[in-house]
Amino acid sequence: MSYFQSAGYCLIFFISVASCTTTRIDSSWKDPQFQNTAFKKIIVAGIMEGKKRKSLQLSFESHAVNDLKMIGYTAKAASDVYGLRGINGKSEGEILQMLKKDGYDAAITFTLLDINKEKSYVQGHLEFWPGGFYFNRFGRYYSYWYKRIYSPGYYVTNTTYIVEGNVFELGTDKLIFTAQTESIDPSSVDNLAHRISRSLVQSMQEKNIFP
Repeated sequence: MSYFQSAGYCLIFFISVASCTTTRIDSSWKDPQFQNTAFKKIIVAGIMEGKKRKSLQLSFESHAVNDLKMIGYTAKAASDVYGLRGINGKSEGEILQMLKKDGYDAAITFTLLDINKEKSYVQGHLEFWPGGFYFNRFGRYYSYWYKRIYSPGYYVTNTTYIVEGNVFELGTDKLIFTAQTESIDPSSVDNLAHRISRSLVQSMQEKNIFP
């Protein structure tokens, strides 16, 4: 492999890594009095307002249900069981009674807390790739490599989604786990739901909520 092929592959790898979506847990809390329980049936509910966020609600519920099934739990999406507005408008007591009647002993909620947009300037840069021996004239050398090596500055807008995930033990009607995540520049609604759901479920496992 030539030097230029190697350098090209390295540059492609760098660009790929730099453009990856970042998702992380910012903070989490577990009820210190919670005793590990083998939950038998879990309901997953996305709490999203507005028609534009319904697709996000459905994606969150779907991915969380699949992630829970992969680690051995029985889980259902609230929208599949009760419809998109099946729980909305009901009192706390009515919701709890309904879920218990249907055999659920734990509930997971996802809530989109905020969407932040930040514009930043990326400075241009000049890479050094030795290769002068291919061109013995300055003009030819300069014009050829300048077009290929110099990257002008540009503006980018980064979008950060902040999502909260909660776990409630329905038998005691208590919050036993909560965490906030942030995901930067997801490629799609489905990608956002996939990354956040996976991060939250992994955190729940680590905290022995779902061992």
